Amino acid sequence: MGAERPLGPGRVYAGDPLGEVMSPRCVHGFPTEHCSQCRICPHGLATSRCGRCNNAVAQRAAAKRTPDAQPAEEHRGFEIFFVPQERSWYFRKDADAELSRESYRSAFQARLAINAALDQAAEPARAGGKKN
Repeated sequence: MGAERPLGPGRVYAGDPLGEVMSPRCVHGFPTEHCSQCRICPHGLATSRCGRCNNAVAQRAAAKRTPDAQPAEEHRGFEIFFVPQERSWYFRKDADAELSRESYRSAFQARLAINAALDQAAEPARAGGKKN
């Protein structure tokens, strides 16, 4: 057989029979311990490959947990806030105003919706200003 490679001072790739040393960054450009695809699970495998860590039951259990409350934001005079039970973001003009009819998956999407609504409301005013 071939000569064995000596183990370096770093960590070893999960399941690598040759014992190659891991680089500090993964192929995705992140530190290896922060990358969900490359980090090593307690079973000695890449987390994305481990059947015990990455199974449907564990994913469903995680999906049932209520997420933590998020701080409310202000954008262009509107309040954007998170409803943990619905896992949704909403916006409203002020605390006494009615909720938006639509819900959003992120605060970013709610900001885009506010921008679109305000820009759409401003469009007819600009179009009607000029008369020939």
